[in-house]
Amino acid sequence: MRWVTMRVNEKIIDQDDVARQMALDIARSFIVQAPAGSGKTELLIQRFLALLGRVQRPEAIVAMTFTRKAAGEMLERIVAALRTAETGPAPLASHHARTWKLARAALARDAALGWNLTAHPARLQVHTIDALCANLMRQAPLAAKVGAQPQFVENARSMYVEAVRLELDAAGDDPAWVRLLAHLDNDANRAVDLIAHLLGKREQWLPFLVSKDRAMLRDALEQMLIEAIEVELSAVYAAIPASLAAPLLALARYAVQNLEGNGVSAALVACANAGKLPEPTVDSMAQWQALADWLLRSGDPRFRASVDVRNGFPPGGRPAALGHADRSARKDAMHDLLDRLAAVDGLGPALGRVRTLPPPRYADESWSFIGALLDILPRCVARLALVFSSTGRIDFAEATLIALRALGDADAPTDLMLSLDMRIEHLLVDEFQDTSHAQFELIESLTAGWTGDDGRTLFVVGDPMQSIYRFREAEVSLFLSACQQRRIGSVHVEPLTLSRNFRSQRNLVDWVNRVFPAVLPAQDDAARGAVAFKCATPARDAASGAAISLDICSDMQYEAKSVVTRVREALASGAETVAVLVRKRADLADILPALRAAGVAFSAVDLDRLSERQAMLDLLSLAHALVQPDDRLAWLTVLRAPWCGLTLPDLFAVANACSGETLVAAIDADIDTSELSGDGKFRLQRFASVVAPALRNRGRMPLHALVRGVWIALGGPACIAESIDLAGARCFFALLGEHAAGADVPDWPAFVQAFEAIHAEDEPDLLARVRVMTLHRAKGLEFDVVVMPGLGRRPGKNEPQLLRWRRRRNGWLLAPIKARSIGPAEDDPVHAYLRRLAADEDEAELGRLLYVGCTRARQRMHLTAVLATERGDGPQQRWRPPAKGTALAKLWKPLHEAGSVPPHPGTIPVPRTPVDGVPLPRLPVDWRTPVLPDPLAIASAAPITSLQESVEFDWARETARQIGIVAHRILQRIADEGLDAWTESRIGSHRQRIAQELAAVAFTADEISGAVEQVVAAITATIADPRGRWLFAPTHLHANSEYALSTSSYRATRVAIALHSSTASANATARSSRCMRRRCARWRRGRSAWASTFRCLVDGASGNRGQTTVFRRYMTTNSATGPSRSSEAGLSHGQRCKTETNRGLSPIRSRAATLKFKFFKRFRIFIGHL
Repeated sequence: MRWVTMRVNEKIIDQDDVARQMALDIARSFIVQAPAGSGKTELLIQRFLALLGRVQRPEAIVAMTFTRKAAGEMLERIVAALRTAETGPAPLASHHARTWKLARAALARDAALGWNLTAHPARLQVHTIDALCANLMRQAPLAAKVGAQPQFVENARSMYVEAVRLELDAAGDDPAWVRLLAHLDNDANRAVDLIAHLLGKREQWLPFLVSKDRAMLRDALEQMLIEAIEVELSAVYAAIPASLAAPLLALARYAVQNLEGNGVSAALVACANAGKLPEPTVDSMAQWQALADWLLRSGDPRFRASVDVRNGFPPGGRPAALGHADRSARKDAMHDLLDRLAAVDGLGPALGRVRTLPPPRYADESWSFIGALLDILPRCVARLALVFSSTGRIDFAEATLIALRALGDADAPTDLMLSLDMRIEHLLVDEFQDTSHAQFELIESLTAGWTGDDGRTLFVVGDPMQSIYRFREAEVSLFLSACQQRRIGSVHVEPLTLSRNFRSQRNLVDWVNRVFPAVLPAQDDAARGAVAFKCATPARDAASGAAISLDICSDMQYEAKSVVTRVREALASGAETVAVLVRKRADLADILPALRAAGVAFSAVDLDRLSERQAMLDLLSLAHALVQPDDRLAWLTVLRAPWCGLTLPDLFAVANACSGETLVAAIDADIDTSELSGDGKFRLQRFASVVAPALRNRGRMPLHALVRGVWIALGGPACIAESIDLAGARCFFALLGEHAAGADVPDWPAFVQAFEAIHAEDEPDLLARVRVMTLHRAKGLEFDVVVMPGLGRRPGKNEPQLLRWRRRRNGWLLAPIKARSIGPAEDDPVHAYLRRLAADEDEAELGRLLYVGCTRARQRMHLTAVLATERGDGPQQRWRPPAKGTALAKLWKPLHEAGSVPPHPGTIPVPRTPVDGVPLPRLPVDWRTPVLPDPLAIASAAPITSLQESVEFDWARETARQIGIVAHRILQRIADEGLDAWTESRIGSHRQRIAQELAAVAFTADEISGAVEQVVAAITATIADPRGRWLFAPTHLHANSEYALSTSSYRATRVAIALHSSTASANATARSSRCMRRRCARWRRGRSAWASTFRCLVDGASGNRGQTTVFRRYMTTNSATGPSRSSEAGLSHGQRCKTETNRGLSPIRSRAATLKFKFFKRFRIFIGHL
C-alpha cells in the first residue's frame, strides 16, 4: 500500500512540475489554481522574469495585486532575484535555480537594451488594483471630473452620510422619498444609514441600475428570476436517478388517492398523474415544490424517516383485514424509496432549495419601492460627487468608476484605452480569487481586443479555497467561471493546478487532506460560492510529535488559559514564530489579558479599538461633557471614572441634588452636598477645583489642549495601567484636534464615528515571537505553530441591507428590504431567497476561512473551543455538539470520526467563588498631582553647552546606528529572558528576523547580509565573554533594561552601575589599540557632562551623596579577525533626565507635570549598593 501511495505521489509531483514549466510559456495565457503553500508568489516572479527576458520595454509588463504589502513584496523579490543573479552563483535548490536562470536572462536583456533595472526598479510596473485605477484617473482628467488630483480616503462613510442628508434635506415632498420613508416606517436616520451603506458599494450596482429604463429593467430582472428558478429545478431533475422516477410517481399516485378529500395539493395530484417527472421549467415550479413538501421533513432539507396516514400511507390494520398486505407493502416500498433518495448526494438540499424558490414576478408593492430607489440612488450618487469635489477627497470606489469610464468599452474604446492597448503587452494578476465584479470588468477592459496570436498574454493566479473576503465584495464565482469557460473577457486562458505544499510538514498536510473533504463541498457551485476541496502533496518530511491537537474547555476563561499553555509550550520547544489566529476581534476579549498576565510578549495589530477600551470611553465622555455641559449622562460618567471615582450612592445623591438643572451646578458648588459621604465630598471638591476653571476657559484655547489639560490634572495618566492606553490617548487628542472648531465639535457624530474606527496601537515588539491577529490578516503568512481559539463561538449577525443583489453571467437578481409594517414571520419572497443565498455563501466561506487558518502552520496546530456539556449514557457527562454556524460545527464530524475530540473530563469544574460586585477602580482619595521640582543645579564644571555636544565618528554611517539599534533590542530580550534561553544556535536562527528589521529601515539587499552578520557576531561575542555573561546574569536582584522612575512614586537611594553598550564595526584603520583609545577618549569627552548631571540627579533624588559608578562597554566586530572586545571604566551619561514642563499650556496642565528618570532600552541598570 505504501508503495502504491509513493507511486501516486510521484505522479502528482510530475504533474506539478509540468504545470510549473507550462506556466513559463510566455506565448500562452493561463489561470493557475495554487493551493496554500504551493509557492504561487515564486511562480509569479518567475513568469515576470521570463517576460523581462523577451519584451522591448519593462513597462510592457504590468502586475496587479490587492494590497500594498503584497505589491511591495513582489517588487522586492523581483529586484532581489535580479541582484542575486547579478552577483551570486546559481543556487542548489531546483526552484531557486530556475528563478536565478530566468533572472540571468532578464539581466542579459537589460544590458542589451540599457534598462539598468537594478538601479532603477521604478520601471517595473507592480501595482495594487487601487493604485492602477488612480493612475488611470490621472491620465484621464476629463473623465475624472474632480479638478485637481484628489486625496484618497480609506473610510469615506462620513461623506456618504453627508451626501444622503443633503439630498434628503433638498427632497421636500418628493414622491420617491415619501415612498422610501413609508417603507421604513418614517425612520429617516435608518434611511440615511442604509443608503450610505449602498453608496460605499456603488461601483457594484450603479452601472447596471442607470443603464436601462424602468420597464426594460423590470423585464430584465424578472427574466433573471425565471433563469434562477429553472437552474434550481434543473439541478433536482438531473439528480433524481431515472431508475427511481417511476416508483416515485407510482407511490405518489397511491398517496394522493388516499389523501383525496383531505386537502391534498392540486399540484401534487397533477405531478403524480402526469406519468413522468415535471419539466424543469418555471411553469412546473408548483409541482416540484409540492413533491418536495411530500418527500422532505417539515422545515428540514432531509428526507422523511417514516410515513403515515398524513402522507397518504394509512396503517395496514389487523393482519386479517382486507388490503393489509398491500398497504404494508406500499408503506415498506416508500420507506425503501426514501432511503435510496437520501443516498443520492446533494438531492435533499436541492429539494430543500426548491421549496423556498421565489415567484417569477415581483409584487407590485415591492416594485414600487424599487422604483423609488431607482429615482433616489442616482441623485445621491450625484450629490456624493459634489461632496467629493468640494472636499478634494474621493474613495477608491470612485477611482474604480472613473477608471472604467476612462477606458470605455470594446465597442467604443477611448483614447486612453487605445494608448494602453499599445503599451501593455502582458498582464499578471495575483490573488485572482478575491476579485470583485468591478475589478473583473477592469481586467476585461484592459485586455479587450487581445487575441491568442498577437503576443499579448494574461496570467492570473489564485486559490479559490482561500477566498475569504466576501465582505469586500470578492466573488469567488468569477474564478470558478473563468476556469470552467476557459475565458476572461476576450482572452482564452488555460487552467493549471499546482499541488505541492512546500510550507507544512507532512503530518499537517495529511491531516488537512483527511478532514477538509468533509468541510468543503464535493463540487464547485459558482451560484452559491461553493469551492470543492483539492488535496495537496507534502514536499516536507513529517515532524515528530502530534501535529494537531483539540482542546475543549467549559468556559472562555479556561480557554484563555489553554491558549497561554499552548503558546508557552511552543516557545519552550524553540518555535520562532507562534500565531494566535481568531475569526473576529471579540474572540480575544479574555485571551489578550491572559497573555499579558502570563508575561508572554506578543505583537497585535489592529485588534484593540479605542471605543472598546474603558480608559478611552472615559476620555470621550470628558470631551463631550466639556463640549456639551448640559449632557447629564456624560457628567455622570466622568464623575464615576477612576480620576474622580464617586460611588453609586454618592453619584445618586449628586444627581438628586441637581434635579431640574445640569450637573454643572455640582461643579460650581451650587448644590447641597449633605447627602454625600465624606469621601465623596472630598472627591467632588477636588474634581470641581480642576474642571470649574476649565469650563470658564472654554474658547480661550484649542479644545484638544483644554481636554488634555483637564485629563492630566485630574490624574488621567495615573489611572492608566497599560501603555496601549497612553498611545490611545495620544490618538484621541490628535483626532479631537482634527474635528474641533474653537471650543466645539461641529459634527459630533462624525467625530464619534472616526473615534470608533481608530485602533489603539501600542509600540510593536518587532522581536516578539508571538503574533496575534485575525484569520483574514493572517492570509499569505506562515508560522511555526498556530493556535486557533474561539472555534465554538457563533458569528455576528449581518447588518440589514436596503437592497440585496446577486450578479449572474446574464444579469442581476435584485430585491428590496422588507417593509417595517410586515410582520416578523413574513418577508418579501425574493428578498428571502437572496438572503438564503447569502447564508449559503457565508457557510461556504466559513469552511474556506478554516482552511486558511489550518494551512498557516509549518510544524504544529492547536485548536481550542468552548462547549457546553450534557448528560451522556448513565451519569457520565459529554460535550454537547457545537451550535450550527460555528467553525467547530464544520469540523465536528470529521474530528469525531478521526477520534480527535477529547473526552469529557467526567466532572464539571467547580464554579468559581462569586464576588460581590466589581471593584471600583479609582485614585486614592488623597491623590494629588505631583509638584514640579525646582530647576536642577548643574555644576560649573559641566557647562550646559557640553550637553549638546555630539561625538563624531568619521568611520560610521547611518547604517552603523541602525545596526546598533537592532543589537540593543536583542540585548534587551536577553536581559528579560535570561542567558540560559539564548544559545548561539538561537541567535543564529534570528538572522531572518534581523534582516526584516534592517530592511524596514531602508537597508539595501546588498547591505543586509553583512549587517546581519555584524549583529549576530556582536551578540555572540557578548554572551561568550565572561564579563558579558556576568552583566546579564540573573543574580542581580534589581536589574532592569528600561527603568522609569517618578518622584511621585519612587525614591532612588543609590544607582550603582549603569551599562551603556555600543556597537561599532572596526575597519582597517580602526583595529589598532590606539584607535580604540581615541574612540574611548571621544566618548569620555562627549559624555562627561552627562555623568555629572547624572550624579547631581542621583544625589538630589536620594538626599545622600553616595558613590556612583557608571561602567561602559563597547562591543566591536572585526570583519577580518572576528569579534574583539575592549572595556573602559569611567563615567558615562548613564541616565537621561526628562522633565515635562508642558510649555505654553494652561496652569491646569502644568500642575500635572512630573519629573521622570527614563532609562532607555539600551541601558541595563542595577540599583543597590556596590
